[in-house]
Amino acid sequence: MSRPLLGFCSISAMDRPLAAVAELAIANGLDGIEATARPPHVDPAAPLDVHRETARAVRETGAAILTYGSYLGRAEVAGKAAVDAATAMREVRIAEALGARLLRVWAEPLPGALEGGFAAVATLLRAACDAAAATGIDVVVERHLGSFADTPERIERLFAAVDRPNFALNYQVLDSLPQSLAAAQPDDARRLVPLARYFHLKNTRPAADGAGPMPPGGTLGGGVLDYRAILGAAFAAGYAGPLAIEFLSFEARPLDDKLAEDAAWLRRTLAELGKA
Repeated sequence: MSRPLLGFCSISAMDRPLAAVAELAIANGLDGIEATARPPHVDPAAPLDVHRETARAVRETGAAILTYGSYLGRAEVAGKAAVDAATAMREVRIAEALGARLLRVWAEPLPGALEGGFAAVATLLRAACDAAAATGIDVVVERHLGSFADTPERIERLFAAVDRPNFALNYQVLDSLPQSLAAAQPDDARRLVPLARYFHLKNTRPAADGAGPMPPGGTLGGGVLDYRAILGAAFAAGYAGPLAIEFLSFEARPLDDKLAEDAAWLRRTLAELGKA
C-alpha cells in the first residue's frame, strides 16, 4: 500500500523564505508544504506572476505546494475581505498560480450577524468551490474551535448547506480539548475523516490540572494525543489524503531539529501501520 503525501505547514517556519521551508521539508523525507497566506511566504495582495515565481522556486527544491493555506472565511485575520465573493475568486486564482490542488478556507461566524451569518458563510464557501471546480482544486475547510466547522454536528450542517463535490474537511483534532477526551480522539477521527481530504497533525501537552484543556506544543510521538491510534482509525475509515505537520513542539530547540523528530516519527509510524 502506498503512503499518503506528507507535508509541512509553512506557518511554523515564518523565519525563512518559502523555498527554504520547502528544502527543509524535502530534507526530512516529506513531499511538500502548505504555503501560508502571510508574507514573506504568500502575500495575497501580490500579482499572480509573483505566486507563479514562488511556485517555481519551490518546485526547484523538489517539493510540491500541496495546499494553499488561505484565510478566506476568517475575518478575524484577513478582515472584511475574507468574506467577500471577489476575494474567494482571487484566492482560487492564487491557489492555481501556486499549483496547489487544495485551497484551505475557514468558516468563522461573522461578528454581529444573525446566527453568526451562517447563510453568508455557506454562500461564500459555495462561491469558492464553484470557482475552484474548473481548475480541479478541492476546497478544504479547517476544523477550528468556535467556527461552523468544529463539532461533528456543526460540520454536518455546514456540509449540507455548501453541498459541493469539491468541498471537504481539513481534519484535525479540535483545539483546547479537555484531557479527559484525549482517549476518544481515534473515534472522532473515524467519524469525521470520511468528509476529509486534508489532515493537520499537531500534538498537545498535559493540562495543568490533568483534566482540563490541553495546551498546544507537544511532539507528535510524545504529546498527550495518541497519534498512532488516531492515524490507524483514520486509515481504517478510508482516509487517503495528505498528512501535514502543522505546529511543532514548544520546546526551546532549533526548529530544524523539532521537524526532524516529528517527520521521523511520522514516517516510522506509517510504516508500522502498513502505509510506508
